[in-house]
Amino acid sequence: MDKKSKADSNPKDFKDLIPEYSDREILSILKKRKQYQLEAAELAIQEAIKRGLINSEQDLIAKEFDEPATSFQLFPTIHRSMNRIKIRKSIGRALLITGIIPVVWGILKVSGNKLFEGIILILLGGIWLYASAQIMRGVVTKMVNLLFVLMIASIIYILRLMLELKGLRVMDFAIPVILFLLITYGLLYVKKLSQ
Repeated sequence: MDKKSKADSNPKDFKDLIPEYSDREILSILKKRKQYQLEAAELAIQEAIKRGLINSEQDLIAKEFDEPATSFQLFPTIHRSMNRIKIRKSIGRALLITGIIPVVWGILKVSGNKLFEGIILILLGGIWLYASAQIMRGVVTKMVNLLFVLMIASIIYILRLMLELKGLRVMDFAIPVILFLLITYGLLYVKKLSQ
């Protein structure tokens, strides 16, 4: 029995797609050619020559084909919708993993005879898991807002826990702060990707 390779399972690769692109898309690739795989850029150059958009590869020296300067962006713009979907799903998976923390903490509280607190934590962790799964499926705005509310509640809960403990060190504060900053960044980026 023949097994299909990864290339065979892709509906189309750039060798099939580039000839179907409009002149405008080809010219855009030529301007950003350093951001593409070498083969894809060369194929776009050959297609541009074939269509008469440029006469030869020497034409790429012209100012109109200078690659635009890329500046630092906190939330990079993703132009291809398929890539936006992949990034949204990746962030959703990371959020899903963070939702396991309150569930496990709640189970530990229940086993430590703090039944009410444990059940609340498990319930809120379950809501976090559900909202994260919905983000992976594409339901973004309402779920991101829900996760922000849950995150604010978790910040209050963690601050209350920290105030009860004595002898905390810098890392005891740094780890939750870093985790909350990463979650906030992920939520804001998912929101931006959905716009």
